Amino acid sequence: MSKKRKRISRRRLAGQRVLAQVPTHNLETGDHKPVTAARRFIAERGLVPPAILNVRRNEHTTDRFFWGEKGLFSAQYAEENHFLFPSLRDVVDNIGEDALFAGLETMGNDDWEEMEEYEYAFV
Repeated sequence: MSKKRKRISRRRLAGQRVLAQVPTHNLETGDHKPVTAARRFIAERGLVPPAILNVRRNEHTTDRFFWGEKGLFSAQYAEENHFLFPSLRDVVDNIGEDALFAGLETMGNDDWEEMEEYEYAFV
């Protein structure tokens, strides 16, 4: 029996394209838990949002975090809800919404109409 393919959300794909334009930092956890290591890295470096932090736990596991003006979030949450972050709106405006989301409207009929109703958050 073949495995059922997971549905791909266009909203998340659009968010992945947005986050691909954000600076990425890679770090090791050291003796700390991943979120603690990410917070310490942000404090030590004085990172300005937005930023993606790839925190390597061990040779097999890497946790991804999004550092935004509203705090530290999982990168998956930021992908799915990128319209909630004002700094990501700036990224979309700089690149161009048409270029960033080109081709996504032709994929299936899941939550694209729902996404059209969202406006980006403002500070």
